[in-house]
Amino acid sequence: MTATTREDTRSKRQAIIEAAREIFAKQGYEDTSIADIAAAAGVAVGTVYLYFHNKRDIYTSASLDWVTSIAAVLQDPAIASLPIEQVPRAMIEATFRICRENNELMSLFQVDIQSTKEIEQHKVADEVITKTIVVFLRQAIAQGQLAPFDTEMYAEILFGLVHSVLYTCFCVEGGEREELYRERTIEIIDRLFFGPPLRAGQQENTDRVENRVKSDG
Repeated sequence: MTATTREDTRSKRQAIIEAAREIFAKQGYEDTSIADIAAAAGVAVGTVYLYFHNKRDIYTSASLDWVTSIAAVLQDPAIASLPIEQVPRAMIEATFRICRENNELMSLFQVDIQSTKEIEQHKVADEVITKTIVVFLRQAIAQGQLAPFDTEMYAEILFGLVHSVLYTCFCVEGGEREELYRERTIEIIDRLFFGPPLRAGQQENTDRVENRVKSDG
């Protein structure tokens, strides 16, 4: 296969994925047909079947496309070059920005994973992000900026936390409280790695309430 042929293949496949994402978002998964996707992508129905086995296969690729976008942003050298205290905010803000820009497509999250193959595909895609987080954490440890810990497990837990927040924020609530979810997620991660601990935060809140009561009195 020549370079031109490979590029044409990637281009058509990506066109089908992008068309599917838009159609799924507008019509829903069940009401979308292969013919709808082919028409939106500007290709023949037969061409779609050259790249995908069925509609479910297209859905899986379309729903994972956002993960690739997030991974690419997290791997941006501009983020890695920031002072370590600024990296969590930069990563979370970039992730929320991508979800906000694709808010109408976030409903794709709500279609359940149905097969072992799909589970494996999601696992591989998720690992791209967790490995990026692991690299950052290990570099910070090597540079003496963080104490040693289980970087792989921390990365998986952090990914699970953020993924859950994104699902609630954009899939369940439609992004209505994006700023609140984003800032609280950043706050949790900042406290985890840089402090102050939650006990200190609770004391600060207690002191603030007591001072307000005294002031009102």
